[in-house]
This record gives sequence, structure tokens and C-alpha cells, in this order.
Amino acid sequence: MKGYDVIVVGAGPAGATAARHCARGGLKTLLLEKDQIPRYKPCAGGVTRAAANELDFAIPESIIERRCRGIRVALGKLKNSIKCTETLSYMVTRSNFDEYLVEKAAEAGTAVHDGQACIAVSSHPQRIIVHTDTEDYQSNIVIGADGFHGRVLRALRPGFDKEEIRFCVIAEIPMSESEISRLLDDIVEIHYGYIDMGYAWLFPKREYISAGIGGRLIKAKTLIQRLRSYLRSHGLRDDVRVRGCFLPISRFRHNVYAERLMLTGDAAGFVDSFSGEGIRWAILSGKIAARTAIRCHEKNRFSADEFKEYQDQCFSNFGADLLRSAKLADRLFGHPWILLKTALINDRILKMHLKTITGEISFREYADWVRIRFPLFFIKRFFSPKKENTSKPTHCSLL
Repeated sequence: MKGYDVIVVGAGPAGATAARHCARGGLKTLLLEKDQIPRYKPCAGGVTRAAANELDFAIPESIIERRCRGIRVALGKLKNSIKCTETLSYMVTRSNFDEYLVEKAAEAGTAVHDGQACIAVSSHPQRIIVHTDTEDYQSNIVIGADGFHGRVLRALRPGFDKEEIRFCVIAEIPMSESEISRLLDDIVEIHYGYIDMGYAWLFPKREYISAGIGGRLIKAKTLIQRLRSYLRSHGLRDDVRVRGCFLPISRFRHNVYAERLMLTGDAAGFVDSFSGEGIRWAILSGKIAARTAIRCHEKNRFSADEFKEYQDQCFSNFGADLLRSAKLADRLFGHPWILLKTALINDRILKMHLKTITGEISFREYADWVRIRFPLFFIKRFFSPKKENTSKPTHCSLL
């Protein structure tokens, strides 16, 4: 049985990042992926500037399909746009983006075994064993980055509670670059009101538009029909293949560690409840997991108490932001035509939210800023009725 210091299961942004930093730290590292790389991943494919800033290298131009500098939000017939001079997010196809992150992990010394599915994880006093469909591996630590359905997650607990689960359906609409520019240019569209606790979206890529709808799991059976209706409303073809995926929204009710084991990214539920962003937190949790693994090897201690620090660091770095986002989402989505509408027509609220996308402010800072000013914005809304019908973009510079 081959042995490693660390085995990372799952080669998405969390796993590839964790493996890369473990290998750079001198640990003998194995990265396992059940599919052959590159593999398809249902995802809108927006890498926010804040997420890109968590990487210690630039995303290659060949992978960036479009730079988005604005956002258009809608609720019913209401539309409002903010256009900025700076890049807010980088549009990528996840198969290409993830493949590049895996290549960077391999360059750092990670052994990459794709096409090998983890089927079980078993803990023993002096080691932890990952069982795959072809062979077994042992190590001191396992980092679970294999997502919502991951076997590493199941080794820790049964899964997520129903209220923590969102479901998305995604389609890719092939179009010419000129058609995409005419429809969206370099902005993303977010349309609320199509689904409870979620939204519909259009993300422009180089040769296609990523379209989707995501919301509560109990509405999953209606999502495909709602997506096709959304596409038709934009004059887009609706006869394309639709794929689904789960989004786990953690409210930090569960531990993301055990003896010799850590969960990262989607496996840990590190997804923003309001925006649905997960790549940023996947990368960041992967880095923190790697630092924890290196420290545990330096101390030669692998008890659960050692890995509690990983969970604590995740919470202090971004967990409190995710909790604040969840609370704000509950309020706004709970009263969309009162609270959410007030937020969408207010340019100041939108501009401040964009600063969380660039990483200039934390979501906690944003939520505190909104909480103090929202009563005044709500009152002013009724004295500016024309604003509710605007669709003209407001230009801004966030820097």
C-alpha cells in the first residue's frame, strides 16, 4: 500500500489549492480525482476578483473568456445596472480553470491520480486509509475536497440538513461573440423572483452564455421549466441540455474536521448563501487546510484537537462573513418586494456590494453598512418612484 503525508480527495479549486500548498510545504502529497482531467463541472464559472486575489499567480489569459465589469439586477420588471471601470470577475469554463489549478499542483510536486474514485475512508490509530475503486492509499491526513456527494464528508457525518441545501440547474447557450456582446457585453445579469431563496442568471463567456437558476431544494422539480421560461424571455434557445448540481449552504452547525481529516470547499458547505459564490471560499479553505497539515506534520500530532484550529481559522477568516450573508439573505429573500426591491434600486447599496466581490470590504462590513442606512434608503425609495423603472447603467470606479 502506497503511503503519503497527505491525500487530497477531489481536484476542484479547494483540492488543487490544498495539494499545491501541501507539496510546496514539503509534504508528500497525493491528489485523487474520480474523473479524468479535464472534467466537466456544472458551474456558472465566475471567478470574482476577490477569489483571484487568493491565488499567488495570475489566471492565464487563455483561460479567461471574458472580464466582467458590471452587473444588471432585476426583480420583475424592475431593472438596475452598475457598470464599473475595473474588472469585477473573470469568466472561465470550469474544466479549463480546474485543469490549470491541477497543473500548478503537479508542478509543485503533487502526485495526481485522476480516474480513481474514492469509495471509502477508514481511520486507524496510526494512519488513515483512502480506498479507491482500483487500490488503497494510506497517509497521515486526508483533506476532503470531493464536494456535496463526497465520500470524505460521509466519513465524518451523514451530510447536510435539508435547509442547508440549494439546487441549481445550468445550461450553456452557444452564441457568437458578437451576439454575446450585444446581449450582455461585459456584465452579468442576476434576476430575482424566479425562485425562492435564489435567482436566475446569465454569465457571458467567449462562445456561450452560462444560464441557470438556483434556489431551495424543495423547488428543484420546477427549476428546469423555470429555466426554459427564463431563456425564452430573453430570446434565447431553450432546447439545450440542462444539468443540475447541489449547493450546500453551511451555517456552521457541523464540524468540518475530525482526527486526521479536514473538509474544504463544497464538502464543508463553504458557499455564500446570498450570491452562491463558492470558488473564493474553496481556494481560501484549501490554503488554510494546507497550512494546518504542514503544522501538524511539524508537531507530528494528528488528533482532532489539532484540526480544530483549521475550523477556527476558517471561521475567523471567512465563516463569520458567510453567516452574516446567510442572515441577510433570509431577510431580503423573505420579503423580496419590500426589502430586496429597496436594495436593488439603490445604487449605493449595489456599489457597496460590488466591493465585497472585489475584496475591498468584507461581507460583515457590508452588512453593517447596510443595516445602519437601510431604514433611510427604505423611506427615500417612496420619494423617488422614477428610480424603480430605470434600466440605465450607473458608471462607477470602485478603486
